[in-house]
Amino acid sequence: MAFEEFEDFETALKALLDELDFKIDDPFKDVEKVLCIEPHPDDCVIGLGGTIKKLTSAGIEVIYLLLTDGSMGTTDDGISNHELALTRLKEEKESAEMLGVDKIITLDFVDTELPYDREARKEIVTVIRKEKPEMVLMPDPWLPYESHPDHRRTGLLGIEAVSFSGLPNFNQTDLVAGLEPHSVSAIGFYYTHKPNYFVDITDLMDLKLEAIQKHKSQFTDEIWELWEPYLRTIALYYGKLGGTKYAEGIRFVPGLFLHLCPFYNSL
Repeated sequence: MAFEEFEDFETALKALLDELDFKIDDPFKDVEKVLCIEPHPDDCVIGLGGTIKKLTSAGIEVIYLLLTDGSMGTTDDGISNHELALTRLKEEKESAEMLGVDKIITLDFVDTELPYDREARKEIVTVIRKEKPEMVLMPDPWLPYESHPDHRRTGLLGIEAVSFSGLPNFNQTDLVAGLEPHSVSAIGFYYTHKPNYFVDITDLMDLKLEAIQKHKSQFTDEIWELWEPYLRTIALYYGKLGGTKYAEGIRFVPGLFLHLCPFYNSL
């Protein structure tokens, strides 16, 4: 049906989503590989640990793209930046293994100093072209009052990389290296205040918390006394919105809608 025949927005939007073969209520349909971008070595598990476990259990490959070295994440003045970075990567591997994630790609930008520039964007584009995921997940850069610049920049760099990864004239050195342009059909924001999809993780909440606790350098016993109830409260909040006890909330956006889209909040 020609779109000029539609007289109302809702009908046109539904037809457009059908044309894209993307359904908000079934975003992982036909997805075989997911790239989860994280600013620090514990963000994928904190934001999406339950979802990731469900995906890998269903045979969907999940790859982590870790942007920074995590070298600033401590209040212990007795540990060096280098030592902490090595420790955090080891913890990340142990945590990821619990969720069925076997591959972690690291870019090793300095924690708290993730650059928001063309070079960082190009590196993410290269990873997307190498791995060819159907979906990319990243923190929501517009989460209100988010204080950490690495989180905000990760989200912005992520959506920009997704937008540019299909353009052959962007970062042409990839083409010289034999990497073809790759278009991503949809992205998902975690750490979001505007979720449009909820994953019930009630039966996985304990496993998620165990996987988070693998990051011992971040969650000492003293810190965990406050962070466990905080993380449970976040999951309860998403669960309340999604109609379950514990949930993870994600905001999915089709790739087409990452440019010039005034009805973003209607999804």
